Amino acid sequence: MSSLVVISHLSPEADPDSSGLVVGHRYGDIVDIGFSNAPDDVLFGRPPRPTTTPYDNAGTMQDKFLHVARRDSGTSLGTLKVAEVLVRDTYMRGEIDFTGIGVSLFLRPDAYEAYVDYIGGFPAWPLSVDGWNGRIRCRIPSRPFRFPMPRGSSRPWDTGTRVTGRLRPIRRLDFDELEVQALGRGTAGGDHTPGSRTGPQGKLLL
Repeated sequence: MSSLVVISHLSPEADPDSSGLVVGHRYGDIVDIGFSNAPDDVLFGRPPRPTTTPYDNAGTMQDKFLHVARRDSGTSLGTLKVAEVLVRDTYMRGEIDFTGIGVSLFLRPDAYEAYVDYIGGFPAWPLSVDGWNGRIRCRIPSRPFRFPMPRGSSRPWDTGTRVTGRLRPIRRLDFDELEVQALGRGTAGGDHTPGSRTGPQGKLLL
């Protein structure tokens, strides 16, 4: 069966036990998303994008987001919700009048705890020289579905009535399998010096 593949950089969070930052487990910035029929396949069915957007020359924008949370009811391993969200200007610390994509994974308590344990609160790179940068790949069994074309105002920073209007759901499904793999520096598949693996090892298979 095909899978939805989400590659994300998890956001750093304050470590309650120190004054530093650790790789968080709740939120991330999606760097690639699409579908594959096998683990080594090239992704297909990526979200479409206009030839140009009003924010193409702004280097502080985030338009795809991952959110992982605990779900306290239901019998399946988890629920996937994909929906339109507003693009965020990280410099201005606010949303603009243009749509992006949000992916939310709501996991059963035992699955959520296994996920949190896997992520592990490792020191966040670059504040830790050998630190993991929080990059993960999630695979969720899913038939391919179509992502909508982004939409919004030609002047998305303007205040007033939003052109985007009501944000629309894209897909919701329950799933009973999930694969999470840490990527990059400090992991089993990334660059590291001997004895300095500072990120999760292997894959989490739920």
